Amino acid sequence: MENFKAGTVSIIGKPNTGKSTLINTITGRKISAVSDKPNTTRNKILGVLNSKDSQMLFLDTPGLQKSNKFLNRIMVQSSMQAISEADVILVMIDGTKKFSEDDLNLFDKIKDKNPIVAINKIDLIKKSRILGLIENLSSKYDFVENFIPISALNNEGTNLLLDKLKENLPFDEKILPDDTLTDQPEKFYLSEIIREKIFTNLYQEVPYRIAVVVEEVIEKKKIVVIQAYIVAESSHHKQIIIGKKGQMIKKVGEESRVDIQEFLNCKVFLDLRVKVDSQWLKIKDKAFNYSNI
Repeated sequence: MENFKAGTVSIIGKPNTGKSTLINTITGRKISAVSDKPNTTRNKILGVLNSKDSQMLFLDTPGLQKSNKFLNRIMVQSSMQAISEADVILVMIDGTKKFSEDDLNLFDKIKDKNPIVAINKIDLIKKSRILGLIENLSSKYDFVENFIPISALNNEGTNLLLDKLKENLPFDEKILPDDTLTDQPEKFYLSEIIREKIFTNLYQEVPYRIAVVVEEVIEKKKIVVIQAYIVAESSHHKQIIIGKKGQMIKKVGEESRVDIQEFLNCKVFLDLRVKVDSQWLKIKDKAFNYSNI
């Protein structure tokens, strides 16, 4: 396989730029939790895209955002590690937002990495604004050779983006077998699906102060039984998650079950509960373990 290319692509950017949506679109499968709230992604999630002449391993990293919160600091460390490990750096920019100090800091971190920049959400902005943004960025960051407008949600511009990523991969043998979609265990995906539904249905700070743990997956003859729990920081948050007469947790559970059944391609019974651990965000080992389950 003389002309075969293989390597890792780290997708980095500020929170809510569409990194998880892009990986899900590219791989054709839900691998990352997607929400309109920042910092939905907590782990480096490896998605794999195979073609006849290449293999790309995508690292989807938490949004780079300054914070004093311990869990957020872990997430930023994860992003910086992904940058150092990658063969190609893909920077995601939200084309609907103005540039900020965080954007400037991000470009400073990757100027020696020959990055490719994807300007996302072009379906929401005028063509003239896209062209103006590319011209402005090109003049500021002359070390970037490729600025590619895309809509991750609508799968626009992604083929061109994949071509550019492939051009920058090293010539190498396949890293993983063809049937590998990710390096994450099945339980991780199930917890990601549940966590996405919590982000979708709950507001303010509650979604950022919970973790989801899938305790057990039991395969029976005609159904898969999943036992999972949501870790809440306080009794107050627990009551919000449960909702009036249990309506909220029922809604989260029902929506999660639908997506899990599609993911597993079988009938599912989801036993979803809530437990309180007031220390989970304060103690290093607990924060790390819950966010990596």
